Order: sequence, then C-alpha cells, then structure tokens
Amino acid sequence: MITNREEVIDKAFKVFLKMNYEKASISLLAKACGLTKTGIVYYFPHKLELFMAVADKFFIQLQNPNNKFDTPADTLAGFIEQYVAGVSKAMKSIVDMVDDGNNPYNCCPNFYYIHFLSQVRLYYPGIRQKLEEIFNNDFEMWTNVIQRAKDNGEIKKNTNVKETARIFRHIFYGISYEHAFLNGLNTDELRENFNYIYSLIKV
Repeated sequence: MITNREEVIDKAFKVFLKMNYEKASISLLAKACGLTKTGIVYYFPHKLELFMAVADKFFIQLQNPNNKFDTPADTLAGFIEQYVAGVSKAMKSIVDMVDDGNNPYNCCPNFYYIHFLSQVRLYYPGIRQKLEEIFNNDFEMWTNVIQRAKDNGEIKKNTNVKETARIFRHIFYGISYEHAFLNGLNTDELRENFNYIYSLIKV
C-alpha cells in the first residue's frame, strides 16, 4: 500500500510515461497508486503539481549532468567511458522501473520516456529555462574536458573545442532519439561513435 509521497511520484511516473497528460485523470492516477482520489489529493491537490514532481525527479534531477556523472575524468578518453557509463546507469534506472512487459505496439521503454519528455515540454510551467540550464551544463562539461585535453596535448592543437563538444552531444542525442523508436539506446554503438570522433582528434 502507498504510504509516502515518493511512492506516489514513482507510480504516477509509470502512468504519465504511457498516457498523455490530458487523459491521465486524478482518479486514474489514484487507482494506479493504490489510493482513493482523496488520498492522492492529500499529497498533490492538483494534477499539475503531481506531474511537475514526477518531472522534477525523473527528468530534471535525473538528467542534470551534476547528478548523472561524477567529477569529470582527467582525460577525454576517460570521460567518454565515464559519460557512457552515466548514460547507461540513468537509462537502466528508468527501464528497470517501467518495463513491466506491457508495451503496446512493441514500443521500448526508451520510447515512452521520449513521449514523457514531450509532455514535460508542453505542460511544465517554465520548463524552457530548466532545459536550457541542463543543456548548457552538459555543453560546458564537454567543453571543459575537451579544452583540458587540448591543453594537455591529448588531442590536436587545432581542435575547435566548442564545435567538438557540440558533435559529441549531437551524437548522443541523435542516437538516443533514433534508437528510442526501435529497441532502446545501444550504448555500445554510442561508445563506438564517441571513440571514432576521438580517434580523429587525438594526437
């Protein structure tokens, strides 16, 4: 039986993943959480408050680079491995929670997560600023690691640091999006693509 706020958030996440925000009624959410309508309203008086709490936990906090990765490795090669490991860990935590075998139309859990993110973009007030912060932090992290690799002679001196950071990030987002429509992110392929770019710029 649901006994605390965090359990409500976790159960509601599974609902919002596979159902549009508009269709996820308080009654339906309450049933999924094992509560009466009055019980869920005790924790979250309005559906939007619950949705925002879910988004805070499973998107804003989970995807924050400062939470996803430890202190960046000293080398770009090391950071690539660290980044892929961080992505794998975050993805596994989502898949383990939501993959209950009930996947209509043969969609993978990663696809439902992409669907959830689109709902967050539509319905979470002020989300653009939070998104920009996440993306900027991620870009800054890549930039700092690549700049250090350049300064330390790990990569070529003529490397354009900012453009290289963008390439690494676009590879990640591109593969994540494409694979979400099929079987979910293949982190081995992600690593291979990262290492290929690295091979072009390493000394």
